[in-house]
Amino acid sequence: MFGLARFICVMGSAILASCTVTTTPAPITMPTVSEEGDKSIVLLPKTVRPLHYLVKLQPFINGNFSIHGHVKIDFHVLVSTHHLVLHMADIVTLNDTTKVIAKDSEREEKIVQQGYNSSRMLYIVHLQEQLSEGRNYTLSLDFVGTLGEQARGFYRSSYKKQNGERSWVASTQFQSTDARRAFPCFDEPGLKATFKIFLAREEHMNALSNMPLVSSTPIEGQEEWLWDEFQESVPMSTYLVAFAISDLPSKVVSDNGTLIRVVTRAATQDFAEYGGQTATKVLSYYKDYFSISFPLPKIDLISVPENSFAAMENWGLITFRETGLLYDPESSPASQKQYVCYLVSHELAHQWFGNLVTLSWWTDLWLNEGFATYMGDTAVDHIEPSWGMLDQFVVERQQKVMALDALRSSHPVRVPVSDPAEINEIFDVISYSKGASIIRMMNHFLTETVFRRGLKTYLTDLKYKNADQDDLWRHLTKAAREEGTLAEHLSVKTIMDTWTLQKGFPIVTVTRAGNSSAVITQEYFVYDKNATTSEYNWWIPVTYTSQEGPEFHDTNVRFWLNGKGIDPVSYIGFPQPHHWVIFNLKQTGYYRVNYDEANWELLTRQLQEDHTVIHITNRAQIIDDVLNLARAGKLSYKTALGVLSYLRKEKQFVPWKAAFNNFQYLYDMFYRDPAYGALKDYLLSIIVPMYDKLGFEEEPGEDQLAQKLRTDVITWACNLGHLDCRNKSLAIFRRWMADPESFKGVSVNVASAVYCTAIAEGGEPEWTFAWKQTQSNTVVDTSELVNALACTDQIWLLTRYLDGAFNANSRIRRQDAAGTFRNIAAGGVGNMLAWDYLRSHWANITEYIGSTFFALPKMVDDVTKTFNTLQLLHELEEFERVNKDQLLTASRAVSQAVEATKINLAWMEDNRDFIVDWLKEQGFSSNLSDL
Repeated sequence: MFGLARFICVMGSAILASCTVTTTPAPITMPTVSEEGDKSIVLLPKTVRPLHYLVKLQPFINGNFSIHGHVKIDFHVLVSTHHLVLHMADIVTLNDTTKVIAKDSEREEKIVQQGYNSSRMLYIVHLQEQLSEGRNYTLSLDFVGTLGEQARGFYRSSYKKQNGERSWVASTQFQSTDARRAFPCFDEPGLKATFKIFLAREEHMNALSNMPLVSSTPIEGQEEWLWDEFQESVPMSTYLVAFAISDLPSKVVSDNGTLIRVVTRAATQDFAEYGGQTATKVLSYYKDYFSISFPLPKIDLISVPENSFAAMENWGLITFRETGLLYDPESSPASQKQYVCYLVSHELAHQWFGNLVTLSWWTDLWLNEGFATYMGDTAVDHIEPSWGMLDQFVVERQQKVMALDALRSSHPVRVPVSDPAEINEIFDVISYSKGASIIRMMNHFLTETVFRRGLKTYLTDLKYKNADQDDLWRHLTKAAREEGTLAEHLSVKTIMDTWTLQKGFPIVTVTRAGNSSAVITQEYFVYDKNATTSEYNWWIPVTYTSQEGPEFHDTNVRFWLNGKGIDPVSYIGFPQPHHWVIFNLKQTGYYRVNYDEANWELLTRQLQEDHTVIHITNRAQIIDDVLNLARAGKLSYKTALGVLSYLRKEKQFVPWKAAFNNFQYLYDMFYRDPAYGALKDYLLSIIVPMYDKLGFEEEPGEDQLAQKLRTDVITWACNLGHLDCRNKSLAIFRRWMADPESFKGVSVNVASAVYCTAIAEGGEPEWTFAWKQTQSNTVVDTSELVNALACTDQIWLLTRYLDGAFNANSRIRRQDAAGTFRNIAAGGVGNMLAWDYLRSHWANITEYIGSTFFALPKMVDDVTKTFNTLQLLHELEEFERVNKDQLLTASRAVSQAVEATKINLAWMEDNRDFIVDWLKEQGFSSNLSDL
């Protein structure tokens, strides 16, 4: 416990000379370095283990933003030691308050020195005598911190109430290594402990933490201040500790065994209803799926003004950005409803996978995020079955991540990491989407029954403990043995190590060798045609069906391609040559498939004659595989483009989504090319029939996937310059401008396309009107407009928007700065402007938004994805050279951008002229002589 008198010397974040602090590194032996593979991972010395924390914090959220803190840590000594080493950052300890006391004798140990190592963010306490192995001690101290502006540690953000008054919120974001910014601690996921939290707040505000409130007590000598005491937590890692202090109202949505509340601005309370109801349903689903009840008495879902992630899975107190929790049935598109449902499901999956059983070290981050991603989609599929989430999974997650994973600069899902920047860098689509994809593959080759049984025993045996992937493999193998779904010579580890310890993925090639046999091979799939492709091989679960008796639902393994080599496999009993075959049913395997020319011709004919014979997911697979095989030089673009002709008959969202994902690459490569007009007209010839069919208006009772298809079709038609689409969009928008109070003329599912097109077609009046509308106090009404502001063709408006994105006084939230940049970079006109801005302002950008997870890598990816000239390659390489020590979490993204640009250059040289000639043969030319 601490008293206010200790902090008289604190003025804001300045420390006066009368305070007793240490600011220089102590001359002591630093923590040991553990070796994992070829990476050095800095870990705390394995001399002590925390047992329990008592944390008291008083943040002056309505004052100078200082934090007055006290921490008391009970710990067990594993190896006798003269010093304690903890993590700490952005904190000043008051060293005269530091005490180390033996629990059994209550003897105070003499401290000879305290120090701080800023490069490793370590606080060190030197003791005169050794702490004895096997005994328990207590470390206690007082400290001072600051509620920072960046969304990390214990930080501040604000919002405006409906009356215009500004209100402050203090909240936390500790994952992955930022609990140390709130209080000194053993900030590693493997060092679990229980936590007792006390938060001081003013009477008009309220406080939340992981556990329920126990009591509120007036603070002596501080009028209108209260101490809130919370229940002691279950054992958990520091990155899952959370607290929030605000005046945000809460609303109970369920109290059936577990109290579930939503906490958000008063103006948006009604819009949190869907997210809260989703949480109730999903919690029940997971309880049944894992056969383990949720272990805490309550869950709060709080939307805070600023958050690094879209959401964070803190145990019992899940934080969201407003766009991740709010859904308005009147003004939100179908995509927003799906996003909220998925995001709530994802974070609740973490309550078991990550919180109950936690990764031992960040090397296994993919276990947390891959499982939460896969289980999130599975839960949505359960509560909203008409959405077809497990079909969408293939095009929204698996196929998208395969495009990145086909670069040599990709990384395995399990990757050694050391410092915080490296840890944050692997919060990427490899960990999330590839992790989820190989888990989905595993589910199918093990069967659902085995998968669930293995997860249940894994979670039960290791609850409140830590684990790595080998622990999971062991439990799943045991379950598979019991059900007889895995051959005795195989284990889950044998199979899955080839998918988690290697980067990339294979291509399976099927070549007929006679009337009833085929030769099947595997090789490493990369876009770089000069890369060595024999360095990796995988255990591949092979599934297939044929024209003789199409059956797409049986995803049981027909046979395995051996992971020990790349020797061809001869398969006997193959269908007759005049029947097509399709491998990788529902694309449950994380691999691509190539066929001999005859089979591609048979598949093309089948799609043209009756595409519905082939399952929608495999239609999407065929589109994605054939275009990516051509992109990698393993198949002719004549074959690939020939497959696309059937799309004029396609009515389903999933195959169309695969097509749009691949159209994007062609669009990016040709946008600044003289032949762009021909490609544009060709793509419109495919899209316009569906545009004419769907129109701008929804049909009564139309399902979610039809709404999402309309959104994509109209977006592409308008973006490609379809005159009817652009004229209608501008007319609708101007009717809104003329009468904003009563206008109701745009469907929410086409609003994004209408806004973007109108702002691109219009000028400053349209842009200014849209900007003013974004200042509405209801975020769910304005998110589409915020994105559309980047669509203008006016360079000066885009420049103003870019400058505002990284200016705290512009009314653009700090959390939205990277998104604003990415929207501008994605546009044709804005791309080069954004690139110049990134190069000129990199230091300012990184200082403003920090090295937070996805932001910097995605900015680099979006601004460079169209690069396909030597000039741009040289500029990118120079950017990498100049900023090599300041790239932070974008280091890998820049390396990938360099590789991708080189591949794009080679692609243009190899394929550009062929595609131009092919387009001309189809009647689409941009040559002046043909006009």
